[in-house]
Amino acid sequence: MDNKVLSGALLGLVSLAACTQINFGGTSTSDISVNPDGTSEVTPPNVIVIVADQMRRASMGFWAQEKYQGLLNGNSDYVVTPTLDQLADQSAVFTQAIANFPLCSPFRGMLMSGKYPNNNGVTNNTRAGRPEVGLREDITTLTESLYEAGYNTALVGKGHWKVNLPLFDKNSVYVGSERPPGGHYMRGTKFDTYIPPGPSRNSIEYWYQTLGHNHDSPTVYTNDIFISNKPEGHPFYPKVYSAVDQANVIIDYIENNRNQRNGNKPFSLLWTMDPPHSPYQEIEDTDEAIYKAYYEDVPMETILNRPNVNMEKGQLYAKYHFSMVTLLDREIGRVVDTLKAQGILDNTLIVFTADHGEMMASHDKMAKNTYFEESLSIPLMVYYPGKVEHYIDDLLISVPDFMPTILGLLGLEQYIPEDLDGTDFSQHIVGAGQSGVAKPKSGLYYGKSGELGLRTHTYTFSLNKDADLIALYNNINDPYQMDMLSFDDIPAEDVAMLKSELGYWLARINHPWYQQKSHAHAINYPL
Repeated sequence: MDNKVLSGALLGLVSLAACTQINFGGTSTSDISVNPDGTSEVTPPNVIVIVADQMRRASMGFWAQEKYQGLLNGNSDYVVTPTLDQLADQSAVFTQAIANFPLCSPFRGMLMSGKYPNNNGVTNNTRAGRPEVGLREDITTLTESLYEAGYNTALVGKGHWKVNLPLFDKNSVYVGSERPPGGHYMRGTKFDTYIPPGPSRNSIEYWYQTLGHNHDSPTVYTNDIFISNKPEGHPFYPKVYSAVDQANVIIDYIENNRNQRNGNKPFSLLWTMDPPHSPYQEIEDTDEAIYKAYYEDVPMETILNRPNVNMEKGQLYAKYHFSMVTLLDREIGRVVDTLKAQGILDNTLIVFTADHGEMMASHDKMAKNTYFEESLSIPLMVYYPGKVEHYIDDLLISVPDFMPTILGLLGLEQYIPEDLDGTDFSQHIVGAGQSGVAKPKSGLYYGKSGELGLRTHTYTFSLNKDADLIALYNNINDPYQMDMLSFDDIPAEDVAMLKSELGYWLARINHPWYQQKSHAHAINYPL
């Protein structure tokens, strides 16, 4: 199905969608209150950072619309996302955002710290048996900066940046010791662990941490005793689909029905969702009504519309996965509705992104953690009424850039740490890409098993741990990355650019390869 046909089909589905329809509106940057003496005060904006889990950039319905044609590498996915579509029409929409290290924990480490894995400690997924992998506690994080700036701080969803140690009893109650009754890992997932009060929470006040990916019945640890009716550190099982449960908690937090936050301060909310991460194997992994309404009867050739896909493998999972995208879109819509009902939508910065993409049988692969476009490319939208206008941006923005850019958009430049790897692109975004801020030529790919490379506007390039060339694709001529190139296949000046750009990034983050000037045959390090 070509994009025009796909666009018409999706628009027809959206017109029938039972999903929440949001009227994004307003132009004010912040709320203005008038004092008795006639002077006015500007209320600082709220901020919500929404992170989907395992959702590729192509999985948003608006890409199929005529005005967005040609902005993706290849086809947009067949997916229904009315909330995100409306959000995009009033946001800065990024076409070249990358996950850098397309894996759950490394993304979160970079988001929180503004630093690359070698500098923040999250060099792999945190999990049992990796006591050396976890976010360093001697660095200033995004949430700590917001807290210091006077914000309420909240986490709803996955943490997944903490060293995983056997500090639980056999019932998954946190005891904080490996000695009996401790010595057990939390049940249900090897990869994530409860983060207790203290420095590891990075000044996050309201805590509602979902662990694992049992979507239909998540495990939660929370300091909101009203909800759990359990002491902190005891597992709680809400028995509600995770995205729905999280949206319920967020709506309650925004409404502040129980004084969960200080109503005289702006709030910052990190919403790290579970879907559309696997499992996506059966109807219980998603919303049955959404699945039946929008995906069940759609031909698989329409769902998996990429020529690089293994149809036999992908057809087992694709409809469930994409229906989960529609589910998360619906829940975001509920939260946006609440912001509007509370009169604060126009004074809220909303950032929507994902921690990495989903291969969904492209190149015969599932999930993530590879340099291919389906894994590396992520959605990114910035909605900020009166401050950021709608425009399309091809900025090669990286995850360590998110922290300083968010703080810059909020006018909190003085709270941006000086030692970050990332760049503050807030003025670029506020200027709709016309501010004169220098744009990077590339983004660093920091992959599994020591892989290192680049994503440029034209190329995807990667070396393995021995500096052998393992990926070189021209994404303009070959958007599905089906023809691996050699250095002899591209202009010599492009080879020199790739080698120099990789050397620039490794020097910038003081990577061990740069410190040792390793593999100089493949990398041009700066003098």
